[in-house]
Amino acid sequence: MLSILNALKGQLTVLNAIVGLLILAFVFYRYKKTTTARWLAAMAVLIYLVCATAYLPNYLADQLERKYSPFKLSSITSDTTKTLVLVLGSGYTLDKRLPANAQIGLCALGRLTEGIRIHRLIKNSVIICSGNSPEGLETQAQVTKRAAIIMGVNANELQTLDKPSTTQEEVTELGRLYNKKQPLVMVTDAIHMPRAIRLFRKEGFNPVPAPTNYKVNEGPQQEGMQWWPSMGNIGLMNYVVHEWLGNLKAAL
Repeated sequence: MLSILNALKGQLTVLNAIVGLLILAFVFYRYKKTTTARWLAAMAVLIYLVCATAYLPNYLADQLERKYSPFKLSSITSDTTKTLVLVLGSGYTLDKRLPANAQIGLCALGRLTEGIRIHRLIKNSVIICSGNSPEGLETQAQVTKRAAIIMGVNANELQTLDKPSTTQEEVTELGRLYNKKQPLVMVTDAIHMPRAIRLFRKEGFNPVPAPTNYKVNEGPQQEGMQWWPSMGNIGLMNYVVHEWLGNLKAAL
C-alpha cells in the first residue's frame, strides 16, 4: 500500500489525469464506443475547468494552510533550555557562480528567512538546516547554513542534518541526534505543515509550528480573474493532492 502511495505522489497530477482520460476517450472512440468516449472527454474538460480556475484549488489549499497560525514568541514557554529551530529542506542547486542564498530555491529561502526571524526572537536557540545531496556533493543543509551566515547568523548557532531527503527521514534523524523533549520549532511551508506535524508527533516530538510560504493570501485579490484558467492554479491543485497523499501515507 505504501509503495502504491509513493508512486501516486509522484505521478498523480492534474495534467496526467487529463491526458490519461483523453487517451482513454480516443481508444474508446476508435472502438466505436462513442458514448463512453464522450463521457471520458467531458470528464477531462471538467477536471481542467475545476482545477485550472482559482476557486477550488485556493479553497482546498487554504484549508490546509489555515490549520496552524504563524509563529508567535508566546508559543515558547521556557527560555532556560536551548530551543531547536528546524528548517526543513526543500531543494537547491550547486551553481558555483552564485552565492549560497541564491543556490537554495525560493521555497528554501522563504523557510530560512522565517527560521532566522524566529531564531532572533528566541535568545537561547539554534537553527538546524536540513537536506542531503543525492549526488554525494555538498549537501543542501550545508548550502543553507552558508546562506544563513551570509544573512548574519553566527556559525556557532547553526547545525545541520546532512542525511535526510524526506520529511520522514528528517524526523528519524532528528530523533537520533537530539532529545525529543527539547523545545522544537519547525519551519516549513504552510501547506505542508499538517503532514509534517503529524509525522513529528507520531515520532514523539511536540513541535511548535512555524508555517511560511503561504500560497493563498487574504490580501486584495483580482476577483475578476478568478475564473480565468491558469497553470498556476493547476500547480496549486497538484500541491494539494501531493499533501493529501502524503497525509494518507503518514496515517498508515
